[in-house]
Amino acid sequence: MSAVAEHFVYGPIQQADIPDCIRIAVANFDEFQQHPEYIQQWFERRIVHNPWQDALPCVGVGVWHNERLVGFRAMFVQPWCLNGESVAIAFGSNTSVDQQFRGQGLATRLIEHSLEFAPFNGTVTAGVITQKAFKKCGFVGIGGSDNDFFRLRIGFRGSWEKRAGKAWGYLFGSLFDLNLRLRNFKLRSGGFKLVEVLHCDAEFDELWDSAKAGYASCLERSSRYLNWRLFDFPTCPLRLFALRDASGKLRAYAIWHQQSFGDAISMAVLRDVFYPLDDEPAVQAMLYYLFAYWRENGISWGSLEVASPQLTSLFRYLGYEAVPSRGNRYLIYREPPLADNVLQGWYRSGIDGDYFDHPL
Repeated sequence: MSAVAEHFVYGPIQQADIPDCIRIAVANFDEFQQHPEYIQQWFERRIVHNPWQDALPCVGVGVWHNERLVGFRAMFVQPWCLNGESVAIAFGSNTSVDQQFRGQGLATRLIEHSLEFAPFNGTVTAGVITQKAFKKCGFVGIGGSDNDFFRLRIGFRGSWEKRAGKAWGYLFGSLFDLNLRLRNFKLRSGGFKLVEVLHCDAEFDELWDSAKAGYASCLERSSRYLNWRLFDFPTCPLRLFALRDASGKLRAYAIWHQQSFGDAISMAVLRDVFYPLDDEPAVQAMLYYLFAYWRENGISWGSLEVASPQLTSLFRYLGYEAVPSRGNRYLIYREPPLADNVLQGWYRSGIDGDYFDHPL
């Protein structure tokens, strides 16, 4: 560890420091005070049981005051593909500083020190002020001036059940849903079948190997990664639905989760869609069947939290509502800097990093 201020010492943290990190996070965030097991679960599933974590010499960076840990920035590794080359990227998460020492620039220093251990570093942050700190440290934003999220109405059944009860709500909701069904006719849908998957096998590796060359920047979607992230060590109740053609071949898949707001109102959040970029019939059919499934299950709204130049163009063509925001921005640090084609062609997904994850 090296001293960079008179009273503070910065350096790497290891798995033995995780209990102290949990103590700091629980003391500083209300949601963790109610459920301290959430932050413990995150460390166990994203770092301790992370098959790619050995790409870093540490699990994050910390700051000590009088030999007591008072702040940390955790970093977990994800496998990445840049122009067909396999690399590792460290996602920073759960940066936290003891309340007694806030306002002294410790969080920014932690970001700076994290770059010593991870030349390829990413974050997804909702705070506009926090984004300024990252940019000061050399991070660059991915995408344009917005997050390129979209929203659409899925069905009216929940709203009508809230107003008129279950039986009448189902009837009135079905009638109002007719226009939404007509809207979906803009999507090509023939000759496919949608099925839920509970474990990924070799066919997911085949799809990844055949499609990855079309992506300038993309999270690795091997069966090994998907099983680890979604099924073996999840931090959010994500579901994977696969699209198969008439021959049974896997053509695309989507990852999503459901948020409930009470009183029969819920939202499906699309976290990921993966398909060969030249297979537009597959992605359109994927959306068609997925939206139909959501509607049949009484979901009211859909939030599309996945972005790429191709998807953004498709969502705009289909007339979905853009959701402007300066928050939830994707920021990347790379030394040497990334090429323009990589920055412009970045495929952003809700399974990149853990900012959008919710407790199980």
